[in-house]
Amino acid sequence: MNATRIAVVKSKLPPCCVRVLPQDTSIIVLGTYKLEQNGSRHGSIEVYKQEDSINYLLNYPTESAILDLKINPFNANILISAHSTGEIIIWKIDSEDKTKLTKVQEIQVFDQDPECLATSIVFSPVIENIVSVTGTDGSVKLVDLERGDITNFSTKHDFECWITNFGSQNALENVIFSGGDDAQLIAHDLREPNTSIFASRKLHDAGVVSILPSTICLHQSHTSEWKTNNPYELWTGSYDDHIKSIDLRVLPPNKLIAGYPPRVIDELNLGGGVWRLTPSPLPNDDRVLVNCMYDGARIVNKDDAKEFEVLKTFTGDHESICYGGDWIEPSQVITTSFYDGIVQSWVP
Repeated sequence: MNATRIAVVKSKLPPCCVRVLPQDTSIIVLGTYKLEQNGSRHGSIEVYKQEDSINYLLNYPTESAILDLKINPFNANILISAHSTGEIIIWKIDSEDKTKLTKVQEIQVFDQDPECLATSIVFSPVIENIVSVTGTDGSVKLVDLERGDITNFSTKHDFECWITNFGSQNALENVIFSGGDDAQLIAHDLREPNTSIFASRKLHDAGVVSILPSTICLHQSHTSEWKTNNPYELWTGSYDDHIKSIDLRVLPPNKLIAGYPPRVIDELNLGGGVWRLTPSPLPNDDRVLVNCMYDGARIVNKDDAKEFEVLKTFTGDHESICYGGDWIEPSQVITTSFYDGIVQSWVP
């Protein structure tokens, strides 16, 4: 079923990612990425307000392009951006004026390779001030924002690493999953960064670019729950256009076992590369916003023991790669497409 559009606007620079501020869901921030003909990259954080229309407010230029934006689940006034120079930048959101951002700190994560881009950043939902950062050199880094410590995982992807995500329940609290252009899904152990739990190329036929594990984060400033009744379920998405549901249990007693890849329990071809998976912010709501690259976006659900179901399909004016997406509220989402600079809100 096609979704209904609410509003549309064109960004100033190509948008690579989008976030809705949880403390004021009318405020939307875009991370932009502009590649110039001379090979240089720059970007900005563009700020918009969603009312009956999407209105541009202001922007914060950056000397490098932005590939990802994330909000701290333990402190919603902290925003982090991942950059084409291999660094991450911490921004403070003003407690009174949510459109005002102040740069707090810059951390050079990939200092050994000046050509390495930081492709994504993810906060741990369990451990405060811990983020994972991925790079075009195929590596995954763990950064302690408080101490400044950077941990390297020895198992790297052969090509670009695009995404990570943290486990948060039961035996997965110390596991971080990563996906890359080499079509590998790798499970790393936070306690033993020199070894991996498993690395599998058998799950997808192309690069793994999105990962969504069962999640629970019940901090007083932010609550996030998804598939909490299935703590060993993991969704992955790929350039091969498929979304897959994976059961991480291999053998009793229901835990990951080193060297054993997980099994696929369901999959669906969505007709476009499955770039990002963003769960609904509503408790007990397992709907997921899926960015399908060259084919717009979807709202997908999968009830227990049932197959994937596409609830809504939306393209609108998206004629380019649909990279960015987030939930404004349970009844509104926002998506962005890259080259055409289209930003649209719609009813999921």
